[in-house]
Amino acid sequence: MPVVEGSDLVQLQRRRQQVRNICILAHVDHGKTTLADSLVASNGIISQRMAGKLRYLDNRADEQERGITMKSSSISLYYQEAEELAGNPDYLINLIDSPGHVDFSSEVSTAVRLCDGAIVVVDVVEGVGPQTRACLKQIYEEQLKPVLVLNKLDRLILEKQMDPLDAYFHLTQVLEQVNAVLGSIFASDILAREDITKKDNYESALEEVDDSELYFSPSSGNVVFCSAYDGWAFSVRDFAAMYAKRLELKRKDLEQVLWGDFYYNSKKKEALPGAQEKAKKPMFVQFVLENIWSLYDIIAIRKDKDKLPGIAEKLGLKLAARDLRLTDPKLQIKAVLGQWLPIDKCVLHMVVDHVPPPHKISEERAQRLLYPANVDLSSLPPETLQLKESFTSCDADSSNVIAFVSKMTPVHVSHLPQNRPKRLTDQEVQQRRDEVRRRIEERKLQSEQSELEKISQGVEQLSTQVEVPKKEEPEPEDGEPNEFVFIAFARVFSGTLKRGMELFNLSPKHDPRQPTHRREDEAPYANRLTIGDLYMFMGGELQLLDEVPAGNIVGIGGLESHIVKTATLSSSLDCTSFSELSIMATPILRVAIEPVQPQDMPKLVKGLKLLNQADACVQVSVAPTGEHVITTLGEVHVEKCVHDLEHSYAKIKVNVSKPIVSFRETIVPAATVDMVNEAIVKTAEDKDMSKKIAIQQTLNKRGTLKVIAVPLPAEAVELLEKHSEFFKELAAIPRNQLLSEKWTTLLASIKVKLIAALRDVHLFGLSSLTTEELVNRIWALGPRNCGTNILLNLSDYEQPDFWSSHAKSSDTDIRSDPRKDFNSSLVNGFQLTSVAGPLCEEPMQGVCFVVLEWSIQTEGEDLNSRGPFSGQVLTAAKEVCRQAFQNQPQRLVTPMYSCNIVVNAEMLGEWFKLNVT
Repeated sequence: MPVVEGSDLVQLQRRRQQVRNICILAHVDHGKTTLADSLVASNGIISQRMAGKLRYLDNRADEQERGITMKSSSISLYYQEAEELAGNPDYLINLIDSPGHVDFSSEVSTAVRLCDGAIVVVDVVEGVGPQTRACLKQIYEEQLKPVLVLNKLDRLILEKQMDPLDAYFHLTQVLEQVNAVLGSIFASDILAREDITKKDNYESALEEVDDSELYFSPSSGNVVFCSAYDGWAFSVRDFAAMYAKRLELKRKDLEQVLWGDFYYNSKKKEALPGAQEKAKKPMFVQFVLENIWSLYDIIAIRKDKDKLPGIAEKLGLKLAARDLRLTDPKLQIKAVLGQWLPIDKCVLHMVVDHVPPPHKISEERAQRLLYPANVDLSSLPPETLQLKESFTSCDADSSNVIAFVSKMTPVHVSHLPQNRPKRLTDQEVQQRRDEVRRRIEERKLQSEQSELEKISQGVEQLSTQVEVPKKEEPEPEDGEPNEFVFIAFARVFSGTLKRGMELFNLSPKHDPRQPTHRREDEAPYANRLTIGDLYMFMGGELQLLDEVPAGNIVGIGGLESHIVKTATLSSSLDCTSFSELSIMATPILRVAIEPVQPQDMPKLVKGLKLLNQADACVQVSVAPTGEHVITTLGEVHVEKCVHDLEHSYAKIKVNVSKPIVSFRETIVPAATVDMVNEAIVKTAEDKDMSKKIAIQQTLNKRGTLKVIAVPLPAEAVELLEKHSEFFKELAAIPRNQLLSEKWTTLLASIKVKLIAALRDVHLFGLSSLTTEELVNRIWALGPRNCGTNILLNLSDYEQPDFWSSHAKSSDTDIRSDPRKDFNSSLVNGFQLTSVAGPLCEEPMQGVCFVVLEWSIQTEGEDLNSRGPFSGQVLTAAKEVCRQAFQNQPQRLVTPMYSCNIVVNAEMLGEWFKLNVT
């Protein structure tokens, strides 16, 4: 591959059809990183022999030590097609190497949003893991075009010692596993959309949808077999080109039969099906695997170094003299196979063939990114709808500039290109030489001076050196200058981004349907910002750019004071805010942090602010006790955050508490048996439900609330948890706004399922309503209007209809009910209780608070005689819900961690083997 300067890559940025944006995803981090380094080596940035050892894209010290990727890194690669292809085109490939560890899955989410395709790396020995499933699901949800790399074939030869035929069947099983995961994700999505419950509808719905381009198949060209560590890779296309003339078959036809149950009939000169049935070698074994196995046998197993020149001559390779002198078999394999089957050409050609260019984004993905899911397109203004045209065409000349920032990347000021030492010109080098000669002559003259003159000169120099720092030493008022600046990791979707350009930063609440949101002087959820320096990411280095056209990934400087983590940038207020990133995992591990030296607390606070901005998934908060708490995804994530605080952001020693895992508080049905499994006989007093009812009055005794808490069935909890994101977006829609037909249908479907899930709810005989009537009386969900707790109204008050965007009744008497003015206060009291329960201030789960009575006495003195009555109602609602919760048997729900442990059969004990067999 030719080495290309950054200026040449900039020229390629304007060619939309020749730009590709991809990310590398895998659950096996070492293989993924080695693959990334091998692709980087294709541009001459590092040596192919150092790929996998140098770990060029892992530029953090702890990444090098641990051998895992902790943050995503981007690099722009130049790729030129082979000379035999028409036109010999060249391409710009923006590659993002994302982490494979589950603790850094948020970095995967930020990378996926900016790309059009993804390279999924699977270890052929370990197969499909949980993280592979998570990556495939996120790829499907973001509607990227995936390609598959089956890595570490060398392990099948050297470690598993499989013969070519066994390896072929093993590769077939791994490929089937990957496709099975894709199929299950696809089927789940279709069923969720169609809401299929019957078997006949289930089958018909899947048959009607086209899934021909969904799966991976070597004959389709979207699968590559490789050993990234040894630096070689091949596809069916490569061997079809080698054998087409020899086997007297057309290349396209040979590509279709080289993988699968086909064998070659040398007499008929054709490929026939039924290799397994007729005990024949499949063509993939005969013409592909046996050749690779024989090379490993000669070079790595038998270590017959003398045969290297003959092998190179047969394969048409030109080995250098230093390659023939190599003694390490691994380096010999890299020299021979790396030149015969270069990994960069194979993988990058597959990317160019199957990943679409930026201007061919699908209509569905463009709509998903540009417009929120809960918005009816007909309700958007025409100017907003017109933005989709320039968005899908990726028009660099469009006046509508749209960019999305997926994260803020910290960069040390010394690594900025404007701060790096520049290469000297010949004239500057000559000037420095003359300056050195002049200083040498001055020293010679000084040596001839008298001793007295030397002493006096020394005293003068000493006084000068002492006085100068005193004038320049005053410390800045705002403390130490920041050593890190934040570069926005972004992609331009429309228009051309230029340095100094003014754009709008659109917050998630920005809604172009509201007239005030589209006025520059009144827009409440948009602010102006100025684009700073523009950078091209080259791994750990940055290159300055003047402008970046649509379809490219870019780093933007000067936005750290405007953007915390993600943002939508647009030149027009008619644009909508991009949908939120779908995070694969939720932060659950919390630790409290304090400085070792109390006087370093301001530095810790400053460091935590920087950490919160630098990490897309960490959550920084202050507990009610005053402790500074960070919430992370796991132990490795905690260690990374603490390391960054101590060595980069705060630069102080900190004490870290033991990990605290979040709980959930709930109630359970009363026990029917005691601790020795004997039935509990309940007396009449035990059956008296009046003791379970909590009663609370407002401070002025004018309002009364009666509430009882009951546990929800597990089916109802699972249903509410599954659709939590839907209810969260539903709560953000104004009450007077009509829902789209799609959302109305989904809401009705959830209601039907909830009726079925609540059929066994036990209200202790306090109500004779049917389950459907109870569901209609749902007042709110909590916490945050999207949790798994329900506020149910069984009083005579007619609450706003939860299942509709309009009031339930327009009767004059109901609208004149004084309780409606305090509806939100009561609901907010319920929300406060469900977000922090009485046991240990943790969120509640699966609790139904039934309001049996809510009355207000309007006659007599003013309701606000002892303070605002709305605040009294909120306090009373909070207290009555806590009392009702404590009147029932209470439990703490602990989180469960699930994982798959994969080991070789020889690592298992004899007892385990006997039980398995």
